[in-house]
Amino acid sequence: MRFLTFSLLALTIMSSISCRRAEKLPPSPAFSPGPPRQWDIGSELAKHPLPGDMDDGYLEFQKAPNMSFGITTARGKISARCHERHDLLIYVHSGSARFHVGEKDFWTATGDVLFIPRGAVYSAESQDSRLLEFWSVFTPPFDGKDVVYR
Repeated sequence: MRFLTFSLLALTIMSSISCRRAEKLPPSPAFSPGPPRQWDIGSELAKHPLPGDMDDGYLEFQKAPNMSFGITTARGKISARCHERHDLLIYVHSGSARFHVGEKDFWTATGDVLFIPRGAVYSAESQDSRLLEFWSVFTPPFDGKDVVYR
């Protein structure tokens, strides 16, 4: 019991020392996406459903000087494309898919994260009948002008 008490005390002291040593810097206004906000993804998708004549679409939630983020939805597949000037980070919110990125294949499911570097050709195919929903983060901010479809 004494060993456990001593261990907890030592961890508490060490963590407080390391916290005091860390220098807290104010956020740079040029790179801040703004004040904290919350989005209810389900409500946003209900307000802005994917039109019936579109296979996939991107709903942007926020844009900042160095990044933008939103949700990408797709029915069945995302056609082959690349972004010439944007890196893309994808969090799989709903559905499962087989992603093709460059020469690699990735099996993804809800909760997985995928990084797609600029210039890499990528596509995806659904593995079930659900609508695919991906949280997408672009850097620099997505402007839609650099998408090249293959």
